[in-house]
Amino acid sequence: MEKTAEQEGRVSFSRRMGRHKDAIIAAVILIPMFSFWLIVSGFPTLFGFALGFFEWVGLADTPNFIWFDNFVSFFNNPVYTDALWRSIWLGGLVTAITLGAGFGAALLMNMPLFGKGFYRSIWYIPAVTATVATTQVFNIFLDSNNGVINNILKALGKDPIVWQYSVGWGIFWIVVYSVWKGVGGAALIWLAGLQSVDASLYEAAEMDGAGRFSKLRYVTMPGLKPIATYIVITNLIGAIQIYEQVLFITNGGPYGQTEVLVFRIYRDGFWDFNLGMAGASSLIMAIIVITATVLYYNWSTKSDKQTTIPIKPVNRSAKGGSSHVRNT
Repeated sequence: MEKTAEQEGRVSFSRRMGRHKDAIIAAVILIPMFSFWLIVSGFPTLFGFALGFFEWVGLADTPNFIWFDNFVSFFNNPVYTDALWRSIWLGGLVTAITLGAGFGAALLMNMPLFGKGFYRSIWYIPAVTATVATTQVFNIFLDSNNGVINNILKALGKDPIVWQYSVGWGIFWIVVYSVWKGVGGAALIWLAGLQSVDASLYEAAEMDGAGRFSKLRYVTMPGLKPIATYIVITNLIGAIQIYEQVLFITNGGPYGQTEVLVFRIYRDGFWDFNLGMAGASSLIMAIIVITATVLYYNWSTKSDKQTTIPIKPVNRSAKGGSSHVRNT
């Protein structure tokens, strides 16, 4: 019995649906998530970047398109350039210390210790604790009058330190807090990388007479390179965008000497309502972060790219039924 055109259409539709079943399921899952991201983050981010091309001071003011004037003002104003430079070197310092401390903690957690699950949880607690709460605990320790540290100094006969008036101490406590906050997450990622290295490589190294340092250098470190690339990039992006630590510990003081660029953007946008400069600063920071990420990724993966070794043709002689390879 011949199929009608309607039946053939249904069969054809069912076949197409079967062939694209995975794509349809992926679309059903991803489209709502992507739409939510556009509404919550995507459009606001693009709108913020677009503000950089406008002069807009105060919500009641009318935006005025001024091309690149905000960007020129950014690089001509030492308040912004100093905040940018402070974000870069402070973020680099926090990243280096966090990765080093996290790697050391991961080596300890990878040892066969009793109750190591408990130790891992202790290390990770700061990463999941609210920044507002933990910074307030820090401020209790650093209070000029009744802070824990100053009370200890008084008991020792020393003069109390007014932390808020010292640039050096302000930077120091921002770095200490940032490292304390991030070292747990870094340690767990390093630990995952350590446990992914093939144990047979260590056995082969031991058979060759390698010591602990040699195994760390020639077996562990090369095996951790993919993990290192990921953890350096993610930590560097987060460290350059330090904000909450500065807001709650020093509030940018004294006299703006601990301001970082994200804190400057916050002040422009929500204190001074200089929306144009806030947008320009945001776009400049985004470009710097993306550029640094791409450069580091290309550098870290450069040695992993396979290079093709050219093979010179071999001259063969049929004389005598043998072939000869000419050395080059």
